[in-house]
Amino acid sequence: MKQCHDTPSPAPARFTRDLYLLSAVFFFVFAGAGAQQAYLVPYLRQVTPWSRVECSIVIGSVYLGMLMFRVLALRWFPGWSDRRFTIIGSFAYLGFTLAMAAIPWVGSYAFAVGAAFTWGAGAAMMWLGTSMQILHLSDQAGGRHGTGMGILYTSTHAGWLTGALCLGILYRSLDTEHVFLLYLAAAGSTALGNALVLLLPATGSPLRSPPTLKTFLEICRKQRALIAGVLQFLSALAYGLILGTFTYYVEKTYGADWIWITVSLYPATRMVLSFGGGVLTDRFGQAPVLFGGFLAGAIGLLATVCIHSPLSAAFTTLSLGLLNSTVPVSASAIVGKAADRARRPLVYSVVFAWRDLGIISAAVGSNLLGKSIRMNTVFVIFAGVFTACAFLAVLLHRYEQQRL
Repeated sequence: MKQCHDTPSPAPARFTRDLYLLSAVFFFVFAGAGAQQAYLVPYLRQVTPWSRVECSIVIGSVYLGMLMFRVLALRWFPGWSDRRFTIIGSFAYLGFTLAMAAIPWVGSYAFAVGAAFTWGAGAAMMWLGTSMQILHLSDQAGGRHGTGMGILYTSTHAGWLTGALCLGILYRSLDTEHVFLLYLAAAGSTALGNALVLLLPATGSPLRSPPTLKTFLEICRKQRALIAGVLQFLSALAYGLILGTFTYYVEKTYGADWIWITVSLYPATRMVLSFGGGVLTDRFGQAPVLFGGFLAGAIGLLATVCIHSPLSAAFTTLSLGLLNSTVPVSASAIVGKAADRARRPLVYSVVFAWRDLGIISAAVGSNLLGKSIRMNTVFVIFAGVFTACAFLAVLLHRYEQQRL
């Protein structure tokens, strides 16, 4: 029988090819637009008269956009393919870097917040489209959802680490008059990812359940989705802490030369451990992996409180990186294993919307807390929360067979 030209590649070969292409896209995008987040607050403080809290609100606006568009994108663009979501979303990353490069001349706070919100909306689309592609490819390769998402997160943070180091060198070498070049450099790397994303193969018509309020509430009431969402929210506090407070704490306590602790060790840890976290999730399940990740995060925060040293701050960064190497990968694996293909986009959006809310809360809230109580007390509060999460994760064992 004559074969059609569009006969699909064997599953393992297609899994490897498409996954590596998506990973390369994320490497370059996060080496640029992703990595600049670590310098965004210091940059805005340098080129604008805005306060630290106002600058943190700019970051919070990114994740507010993500939070809202997790579901709105499905509602407003039901006919868009997963590939189109990835492409459109990736160009939003480029737009934000160019907008920030223009901030010294535009000087509008509303413009900065609007650009951040738009970037967040695009980021929601990019992560949704890419995650759905990888989960579907993982189905065809034997259900290795944790491994597939682990590879994507490893590449993402390899890009972030590379960008954090390169942009850091550039940031330290520029005076205020020329510091906008930092964002042009970030735009250059992001543009390489934008070029690669156009090479993605077509994904065909989307297979998605309509995102109705009834379906949304039904998913939210499922214990497995609720626990995964709460853990996403609380683990995202660690990421928001890195973006909103910890960099400032390290600079103020140990000096600007130690900022590299937060902008390099955190993504370095996630780069190394995300793949391992995905493999362990496929092998042992989500509960034990999440328990270990949250416990490590709590211990790391207590180290900063108990030991006054740049090395303890480095250990804290490593532990928070370990925590966030396990949670998103495990949450993605839960979506892949517990939901059929048509329901995955909405289940994924519900679970990861909790993450965005956590980042917003930590990026802005930790700065507000830091104004009224000592930062060490803030770290103790977070450590207590992560310890409680470790034991909450154990409950996932009870709902391993629950469908979403």
